[in-house]
Amino acid sequence: MKLVLVLSAALALSPPVAFAQRAKNPSALIKEGERLYQAGKYREAADVLKKAHEAQPNPRLIFNIAVSLENAGELREALSWYQQYVGNTEGTDPALLKRSARSIDKLRLLIDKETQAQASADAERTKLQEEAEAARRRAEEEQLATKRAEEENERQRQAEMARALKSYQRQKIAAFAVGGVAVVGVGTGVLFGLQARDERKKFDEARTDDTKQTFSDNTKSKALLADIGFGVGLVGAITAIILYPKDGPPAEGEMRLTLAPRGTGAGLEVSF
Repeated sequence: MKLVLVLSAALALSPPVAFAQRAKNPSALIKEGERLYQAGKYREAADVLKKAHEAQPNPRLIFNIAVSLENAGELREALSWYQQYVGNTEGTDPALLKRSARSIDKLRLLIDKETQAQASADAERTKLQEEAEAARRRAEEEQLATKRAEEENERQRQAEMARALKSYQRQKIAAFAVGGVAVVGVGTGVLFGLQARDERKKFDEARTDDTKQTFSDNTKSKALLADIGFGVGLVGAITAIILYPKDGPPAEGEMRLTLAPRGTGAGLEVSF
């Protein structure tokens, strides 16, 4: 209701000639501003009153623009219009000047609180952004650590696989080597066995004791060497059979128990 009175006063105090010339436009704007203000549309009322003030300047319109902006929550802009009203040297009302001064103090206090609240909100937002950034960096570091761990596990799997294959190959080589020794042993046994048989024939054909003794000694020594050869061949063959891998090359994920390459115990091979 106070705004209506002020607006009405603004119309009443307008110069008659100027008012007659501009009555239609400024008065219509002022009435529209009053209607909008009463409807609670303070921002729109302020905009309309600004147009009326441009068309027909009046300090009371400045005051009402400030009141409308204050009610619209536009504190800084309202403060600026109140300060304009207080700064006018003509056409101001002492009562409105006091109201303006009180409003200026109140708005400054509210703006300070709003500024502090905004600063706190900005600080909180900055803190949240920093925490989010820190969380993002931690996530990236964890992803990188996971990737490195996976790469390290893969290297270990490859190394285990390489060791398993190398052990498999060593076993095959050892089995073939021992098998070769077995073949040589058997061949040696056969050779000395044949020689022992020949020496036995010579022993049977000998007529003197000295000759028989010589052939008898030769037969025994050749037979002993043949037995040693056959023994080496038998042991070598058994060892080669034991050493030779039965399951083929190891595959990933396979657990395999194998004999040590040099025959000293057993080993457990696992590939992933």
